[in-house]
Amino acid sequence: MASIKVILRKEEKADGTFPLAIRITKDRKSSYIYLEYSVKVSDWDKATQRVKKSHPNSARLNNFLLKKLSEANEKALELETNKSAVSVKAVRNTIKPSAGATFSPQAEIYLAKLKSEGKYNQYTPNKSRVKHFQDFIHGDIAFQDITPALLERFKLYLISHDNHSERSAVNHLVLVRSVFSEAIKNNIIDPKLYPFGKGKVKIKFPDSNKIGLTIEEVKRIEDVKLDEQPHNHARNLWLFSFYFAGMRVSDVFRMRWSDIQDNRLHYSMGKNNWKIHAN
Repeated sequence: MASIKVILRKEEKADGTFPLAIRITKDRKSSYIYLEYSVKVSDWDKATQRVKKSHPNSARLNNFLLKKLSEANEKALELETNKSAVSVKAVRNTIKPSAGATFSPQAEIYLAKLKSEGKYNQYTPNKSRVKHFQDFIHGDIAFQDITPALLERFKLYLISHDNHSERSAVNHLVLVRSVFSEAIKNNIIDPKLYPFGKGKVKIKFPDSNKIGLTIEEVKRIEDVKLDEQPHNHARNLWLFSFYFAGMRVSDVFRMRWSDIQDNRLHYSMGKNNWKIHAN
């Protein structure tokens, strides 16, 4: 069980006061959460963890400290009840999220994870979606301020202002949900802040009708004369994808001559690492 106390840090400020902080100790390791106030050493009672009556606002300040200490103990107990092994860092992040408890830093961590795992077909579009959300909120935003109402406005903004389709707008919400889930899993934010699910924002993809090309239309694409090399190259890439049952463009870009062995193409699908063999 983590030990949680209110202490006076030995870091004197210019006005002669010292900052108040919550100290979390577990497995002989300590971490600190600085509070909003500082007092003089003469106004602090170390034994009772309270401000002495000599301080002009002792009653109000002691009520504040008691509330913060109670909240910290409650959250630490809840975390340790749900998990068998908990680090002092996890306890601290649960009590007070770090500076990363805003959307942008966590989004960058999420994107970096996708990139490190080689999931470029997810990394590339999600990078743009992060930028669209940051444009909408004009920079960064705390997770607690990402409410269902704000997400509904974001969806409307994408459709009416940026001319995104309904499905594209929903994909943006999926990105926000993924960043939220990662932050919760890493004990950066309280799960209670999650704005998705029953009674909140529900992710529902619209029905889509896809109409395939006819044989004649594909033949016209094959035979059309394209003088400019970039256009011809793009046409060939599309046909290559089409011939191999609609291969994802991210997989097309990763193709190498060495992938063709004995007149068969061998490659791993980037989305789910399926092994594909095609003539």
